[in-house]
Amino acid sequence: MRYFHIRIQSLATGIFFLLLTQFGFGQTQFPKPVGYVNDFANVISPAYKTAIEQLCLEVKQKTGAEIAVVTMDSVGPDYTPTEYANLLFQKWKLGEKGKDNGVLLLDALKERRIWIEVGYGLEGILPDGLVGEIRDRFIVPYLKQGRRGEAYLNGVRAIAGIIAKDAGVKITGTLQVPAQGGVRSGRARKRSGSLVWMLFWLIFLIFPFFGRKSKRRRSAFFGPWYWGGGGFGGGGGGGFGGGFGGFGGGASGGGGAGGGY
Repeated sequence: MRYFHIRIQSLATGIFFLLLTQFGFGQTQFPKPVGYVNDFANVISPAYKTAIEQLCLEVKQKTGAEIAVVTMDSVGPDYTPTEYANLLFQKWKLGEKGKDNGVLLLDALKERRIWIEVGYGLEGILPDGLVGEIRDRFIVPYLKQGRRGEAYLNGVRAIAGIIAKDAGVKITGTLQVPAQGGVRSGRARKRSGSLVWMLFWLIFLIFPFFGRKSKRRRSAFFGPWYWGGGGFGGGGGGGFGGGFGGFGGGASGGGGAGGGY
């Protein structure tokens, strides 16, 4: 019953934001997407931008899901970062049409708030509680240190890993990242999860690794994704050789999580 109420609330939120868009409330101008990484605030280094783009492209090719990272100096006075992310998601139409398998990660620098918007089709595997855990463990600690490229990459990798697991595919990519797990804040470690989060953890994270004995420090979200160390020394090619053609026509109803940093 509670899940039904959450779905109704998400649907109502989506309809409200859609009406705002249709009737032109507010004067905020929404930018056009330039790729999977839309660094309008110019805070992501070329190496991290390439790494994130390559990962998002691989997710798209292997699962159909679309992940976009957006940085803004400010979302302006008309909307909160949460509202802006939902409206931008609807305008860009992330995810495949009919599958609604898109994710938008928005960072508003002036407001110092981040929001992860999840499409309808991914809410089952990316419920709000899990998205909030990803935010708190793998994104916010890096943002507080000013390590934005790492923050966005870690967030995308965590999200991509869950999408890939659900689709039954492996994400190999062309990245090299530090061998240790995500930076964790003391508050995040002490948080006690809700029942939904505990069940999700058991089904998707503990069972696949049951019986494995490993002394390596690594995040359950990332699992075997740590391919070695060294950061992003050389950069690389890849990306969008023929230009970016836009997203697939998906929709969102307001699901996701966010907060300040």
